[in-house]
Amino acid sequence: MAGNSSDTRSQTKKIIFSVYNFIKDLSKQDEIDPSMFAQSLKVTAEACGLSERTVKRVCKEGKDSLDPEQQVASFKSPRKTYKSAKPLTELDDFDADIVRRIVHEFYNRGEYPTALTVLTEVKKK
Repeated sequence: MAGNSSDTRSQTKKIIFSVYNFIKDLSKQDEIDPSMFAQSLKVTAEACGLSERTVKRVCKEGKDSLDPEQQVASFKSPRKTYKSAKPLTELDDFDADIVRRIVHEFYNRGEYPTALTVLTEVKKK
């Protein structure tokens, strides 16, 4: 269901929790051999194609968020990731050459160039 590095969404968590509960309920019935479902966590992980740790984490979240009145678990999805806009920092070759010459001028005068002093010199030229 999920890849190696992707977060588990709330709908996927509900399905995993439902599969786990279904297998758990099957193991409690008398007509079915309970030894087959003794490790319901492992069976759920294999059925869903996830790791046992992921299933264990989802089941814990489901049990913690279980509403006692409605018997429904609620899960939270991870926040959507937004791509932040890059600040305009790219210089073309001409501007980069000007900045390079200004920095060299500072060192020739025996001064240390700071961002503020270089910026004021660039604005002058």
